[in-house]
Amino acid sequence: MKTICFLLSILFSSTLVCQSYTGYITDNFNGIHGVTSNPANIADARVQIDVNFISFSTVVANDYVGFSLDNVTQLADGADFTDLNTFASTQNEVLANLEVLGPSFMFNLSEKHSVGILTRARLANNYNNINGEFLESILDGFPTEDYSFDQNKLDGTTHGWGEIGLAYGRVVFDDFYNHYLKAGITLKYLMGGGVAQGTSNNLSGSYSAANNQVSFNGDFSYLTSYDEDQDPKDYIKNYSPGYGMDLGVVYEYRTPSSLASNTGDNLRALNKYRVKIGLSLQDLGAITYKDVESTKYDINGTVDADEVEDDFEQALDDNFSSTSTLGDVRIALPTSLRLNIDYKLLSMVYANLDITQTVVKKNAPYNNNRLNLITFTPRFESRIISAYLPISYSPLGKTAIGAGLKLGPLIVGSGSLFSSLMSDDPQMVNVYFGFKIPISHRR
Repeated sequence: MKTICFLLSILFSSTLVCQSYTGYITDNFNGIHGVTSNPANIADARVQIDVNFISFSTVVANDYVGFSLDNVTQLADGADFTDLNTFASTQNEVLANLEVLGPSFMFNLSEKHSVGILTRARLANNYNNINGEFLESILDGFPTEDYSFDQNKLDGTTHGWGEIGLAYGRVVFDDFYNHYLKAGITLKYLMGGGVAQGTSNNLSGSYSAANNQVSFNGDFSYLTSYDEDQDPKDYIKNYSPGYGMDLGVVYEYRTPSSLASNTGDNLRALNKYRVKIGLSLQDLGAITYKDVESTKYDINGTVDADEVEDDFEQALDDNFSSTSTLGDVRIALPTSLRLNIDYKLLSMVYANLDITQTVVKKNAPYNNNRLNLITFTPRFESRIISAYLPISYSPLGKTAIGAGLKLGPLIVGSGSLFSSLMSDDPQMVNVYFGFKIPISHRR
């Protein structure tokens, strides 16, 4: 995984089968999952105790290949890009964020205090300013006619890490009749699994079909924090430590009508708001990798096209000079700001608006960023059964329409189910699955 091209081939061939919580994350009975979007959700939760066994989540968005059902099926079967409907440009972009929520739990200490423990494994991928036509040539073979290419400010980063988080939330204000405020924090110990990055200020050139040669002019650099030949046991032991945190607040506005249905019931078992507004700052922190080798190539010359197709990295090593340096690399977490507004329409019927905005510069070195995403989710919600209809939009992934279901301990769904079925070229995909044991407050 030492070149950007190999990273991309791994991304397209495997990441698409991962999962996501779009829709379910809005549920008031989501327990420990609610902490991952805003740690204040843990305070005064509708779930008294929640134990997650395993859950998977992801979001993948790009402007290069459509995620139609036909394309996804062919990708899963190992199809070449020449067989797919693609949209190659000089500045293609790909984003893919994967998360596995492992054994985790939360419980209420009292009416005002709650705590939780989370274990997570995460993988973040960002690739910016890719020349899609040149990428296809490397992965699937050069065309039968001459062509030129120009790639500027290429930047691609893959970062994998683990987290152990301690979440705490408490009620900070409650006048019972109208206003209610709670706050939370998650402190995270980070275990850096590894980072790989490829960059290029400029890489231009041309392909001659008659000579089957590629002429290059420009630069390319890559770094990796791990040895591919290292024993997996040693690799796990030698993780890089780091620290991070999430911060959040939740405000509820209550009216006489939104409180009236709770008369005679346990107030902790039911929602009491007409409008709920949550604001959180997620993934503050970074991981520093020690003594990382970085290699920079000065690329100016002609190479046989077969060499480039067979092994891009080896072709660079065999034909161009390079310099390598050792140094520490600090990788920032994908810090983002998240706003969530939930409105109670009827008993058990809600409308939710969720806005996620990255606060990390997209083209800055040594970081990843989340997808800027707006999601509107109508839902039916109860302790045992909930159903969601998320409609999402992002500048990169465009519009996605999905569906989700909670049935007791099982959560399953997709934030792009209907758009993948109805659209010829959807640009965003996510699906999710999880199994947990929630214990709600008795009414």
